[in-house]
Amino acid sequence: MTRFGVQLHGSFPMWEYPALARAVESHAGFGELTVHDVVWWRPVWPILTLVAEHTERVLVGPDVTHPYLAHPAVTAQNIAALDELSRGRAVLGVGRGSFLEPLGIPRRQSPARVKGMVEEVQQLLAGAHPTARLNWEPPRPRVPVFLGAFGERMVAAAGGGWCDEVRPPGTWDTRYLEHLRALLPAGVELGCDVWVSIDSDGERARDLAREQLARFLPQMKAITDFYGVDPAAPITDEVLDLFFAAGSPADVERGLARLLEAAPATVIFSGRLGPDPARAISLLASVTSS
Repeated sequence: MTRFGVQLHGSFPMWEYPALARAVESHAGFGELTVHDVVWWRPVWPILTLVAEHTERVLVGPDVTHPYLAHPAVTAQNIAALDELSRGRAVLGVGRGSFLEPLGIPRRQSPARVKGMVEEVQQLLAGAHPTARLNWEPPRPRVPVFLGAFGERMVAAAGGGWCDEVRPPGTWDTRYLEHLRALLPAGVELGCDVWVSIDSDGERARDLAREQLARFLPQMKAITDFYGVDPAAPITDEVLDLFFAAGSPADVERGLARLLEAAPATVIFSGRLGPDPARAISLLASVTSS
């Protein structure tokens, strides 16, 4: 069966994350709570500390951490500390990162860089790194890894045991998901990250979704090329419905039924979630349990 979870962005005041984390965990259908790792928002590891402290059941981790701003040793010590704090609930989401253009950081050889980062992190957790060692013993010698990716080369590089699951973002229409399924190496699960804006006022939810999608689409060239979408053009209803679960609970429920026909291993609802994020969590729990 498809697993469900929530991804929070770093767009909320720090003091709101404990209550949001408790709200997610209060719904048995959600088994994971990740936090978006983007340099321009609030930093991911302090938020994950709050999330881990205020939950007892759900998996917790970054979505997604990349190799371009931190050495793998830093990622290893952070994920090990999170695993210790959460008593073995840490999961590591990785990818090539986004919104790095203002820093002038080229993301060359992304598949090899991301894979190499994960392998080095796991070596440090297991005490098997050829030249270095953490000065404390991590709780587990390996943490589960998912890859947030939509590019064909990155998805095709997910095999070999370093990655457990691939989750392309911006999945609502299923055609691109099926396109990636054909490229997925054997033994790797295919989930998805669903940008969502849900509210009892469907138009209010869609207005927020348009604002969010306009920010994300320029980062999504492989997908916009696939659908023939101009990321700089105004967001029409048709474009919104390709990438975003946006509208009333009934709207989202209908779209989710279509998505589940594609049998993703995991569906993670991500973003601001709705005009009222706490209310959105409750609405999403109702939609997924119906």
